[in-house]
Amino acid sequence: MEGSRAGKPKNHAGIERKKLKYKFLRLCRNIRTSGQNSCQKCAFHAVHPYIPSVNVIDLLRSGFSSLDDGQASVLNDIAKLEQELGTVESLLIQIRDRRNKILKDLGDFKSLLGPIRRLPRETLLHIFNLVSSDIPDPLDAPWILGQVCSTWRSISRSCPSLWTRITIPEDYDNYPAFLKEYISLSRDLPVHLSIEEYPGSEMLKALEGLLVHSERWSTLELTMIRDDVFEYMSLAAYPAIQLTKLSIYTDADIRLESKHVVFNSLFSSSPIREAHFEDFPYLRLPINMAELRKLFVYSYDPTELHCVLRRAQHLIEISVTPTRPPRNFSTSSAYTPVIHTSIERLSLVMTHDIHRVTKFPISFDSVTLPALCQFDILTDGDKPLFQLADGTFQDVEYSRMLDLFRRSECNLTILILSIPVYVESFLVPILMQSPALQKLDIFIDASVAKDVFKVLALQRGLAQQLEELCIEEAPFRTAKSSLLEEEDEFHQMFLSRSVGNRRLETLRLVINTSWCQPRLPLPVGKESSFRDLFRFKDEGMDIKFLLDGKDCLVDKVARVRFFGSSSTYESPRFYP
Repeated sequence: MEGSRAGKPKNHAGIERKKLKYKFLRLCRNIRTSGQNSCQKCAFHAVHPYIPSVNVIDLLRSGFSSLDDGQASVLNDIAKLEQELGTVESLLIQIRDRRNKILKDLGDFKSLLGPIRRLPRETLLHIFNLVSSDIPDPLDAPWILGQVCSTWRSISRSCPSLWTRITIPEDYDNYPAFLKEYISLSRDLPVHLSIEEYPGSEMLKALEGLLVHSERWSTLELTMIRDDVFEYMSLAAYPAIQLTKLSIYTDADIRLESKHVVFNSLFSSSPIREAHFEDFPYLRLPINMAELRKLFVYSYDPTELHCVLRRAQHLIEISVTPTRPPRNFSTSSAYTPVIHTSIERLSLVMTHDIHRVTKFPISFDSVTLPALCQFDILTDGDKPLFQLADGTFQDVEYSRMLDLFRRSECNLTILILSIPVYVESFLVPILMQSPALQKLDIFIDASVAKDVFKVLALQRGLAQQLEELCIEEAPFRTAKSSLLEEEDEFHQMFLSRSVGNRRLETLRLVINTSWCQPRLPLPVGKESSFRDLFRFKDEGMDIKFLLDGKDCLVDKVARVRFFGSSSTYESPRFYP
């Protein structure tokens, strides 16, 4: 027997399985008995097994008081629970703080993966350029971009083109030291400099470097009294060889000479393509006109205009604001003929003299503009139209303008008339000579409205190619609205141009009642033909009806004001 036992091999695998089973059962027993008493990884043991001394629910249901079961046991349980609650709450505070720190770190790491951090430097610089202000300000871009991170600061500070647009407004109050540092970041690149009013002696010192180094000017805009303009110009030490745009706006009377200073060399070699002179004798700053494309001037001397046309052979657009000549002013009555083959747009801007409204001469005698395709008579946007209506042209000037068109044999495509003009003697001849006219912007009043609508009716045979029509009026004081008074004539004209292959694409009606007292008789009646505008707009025509800047066809308040509170805005009575 013993020999047989000694010869039987031991089953080691079975023994190992029994050991593992024993360890597993012991582990399960420990887990079952300990519950959440302890975590093997973090040793969390704040929650202890708790078995109450009494069953509170059964005790309450029995109707006996706590004294019957032992007050001391209950008080002991309460004390243990309060102690456990305090322990848990302190741990919760630690856990909450740790959680917040983890969330912050998580957000920081996620920010490293943000798309903006993967943008190329060129893309970031383009975005920086779009959001940057022209006014140097420590609380605005591009300066504030350097406060985001060191990368943005390095990129923005290393790109001088971000700092080349410098505008000093009238109320600029930042520190001169900041302005000087801001300017230094532009290095030696060409700058766009705009200054409004005299900035003060301290600020002028910060700007002095830019004013002296006039060879860096790319754009120069000065808005100030004329004497300050001459003072700024006197600081320039070099020819402005990179200047492409020059704008000077003053509030002095152009006829008064404050300083007899002429800067012959400052702009003589500048490649200026656009120049604006408002109330300023531009001949005091002779400019190189070889590259000039746009010119806006105040002038009372036709000789100056002829001189400009001879010198600026590449001029495309010229705008002239006529001013009253000084007393005893005389000019030549004969001019050398000028044929300018580049000018495409000619604008005359009417202003209101603060002392009195006057008529002033315009002369383009001996001038021929064969490329002319747009003619404008504009008004100063800051002045009410009724103040400008009387300050128009002498009768002979209308004839001179028509002579210019005939002599040039031009075919206008755009015509803008911002003051009432003679219909039969001025508007009709222009329309007859310009069959290719595509856009007409015209101002009406009670004296011309009816005639304008009749002339523009398609049956009249004028402006057959017209695509865009804008009609504007601004009734003054007790004057009635000519658009409302001549509603039938307007409607017949509109219907003639709203069907067929010669229909209008765009219609703009503008009524400004700012100067009208008493108010216009609004809303219109239910049978008003203006309700047709809704139908044609729905059919695809681009229509806007602006009443004091609000579109009556879209804006609810303006619509109720003009058409009333009716929910229906169409009338079938006038349908063709």
